[in-house]
Amino acid sequence: MFLITPNSELTEVEKSKLSLLEKIFRAPTEAFDLYLRNASLGRKELLRLHYALWVLAPISKIAGNLIKIILDLVFGDEVDFNPFSGVITSLIIYPVLLLVVSQYDVVRVFYRKVDRTKGENYPAADVLTLAFLAFSASSVFWILPSPINLGLIGISFLYSIYLSYIGMKRVSGVDSKEILIFFLFGSAYLLSISLVFVFIYNIIRTLLN
Repeated sequence: MFLITPNSELTEVEKSKLSLLEKIFRAPTEAFDLYLRNASLGRKELLRLHYALWVLAPISKIAGNLIKIILDLVFGDEVDFNPFSGVITSLIIYPVLLLVVSQYDVVRVFYRKVDRTKGENYPAADVLTLAFLAFSASSVFWILPSPINLGLIGISFLYSIYLSYIGMKRVSGVDSKEILIFFLFGSAYLLSISLVFVFIYNIIRTLLN
C-alpha cells in the first residue's frame, strides 16, 4: 500500500487511506463520511487500497506455510515441503468477490428510478466497495493454520455485509426493508446474468463438440 520507512513522509492521500482503513473497524459511520467528503478518496484510490491489501494474502500464506514446514520438521512425522500450497486460492478469492460486490454497487445506484425534475439524485457510489475493505483486510489471516484462517476470513465477510447495511443506512437513509429488497433484487439480477453466460457457454461447447 505504502512504502513507509523511518525517514519517509506520508502524503495527504496516504494519510487519508490509513485513516479510512482505521475507521472502517473503529468507527464505520465515520469511515463512510470520510470517504464521501474527502475529495482525494475517489474510486481509484479506494481500489488501490483494496489491491494493496490483497498483496498481503499470498505473502501471508507463504509465511504460514513456511512456519508449518518448520513446525512439522520439529514435531511432526510427515512434512509437506510445498511453501506455495493454497497461494492461488488466496490470490483469486479477493478480486473475484470484489467484482461481485462492485456489480451490487452498480445495481444499488441505478435500481431505483430517480426523477431529476424533482431534485432527486443518484445515491453515492462505492458504498459496498468501501464496506468490503474489511474483507480485503482479512488477507493477513492466511498466515494462520486452517481452519482458523478460514473462520476469521468468514467472520470478516459477515462483518463486511454488516458494514454494507450500516453504509446504506448512513449514506442513502434507507430502512432495513428496502435494504433487504435491494439485496434480493441484486441477487436476482446477477443470477440472471450468470445464467445467460452459462447458457452461451453451453451452446459454444456443444457447437465445438
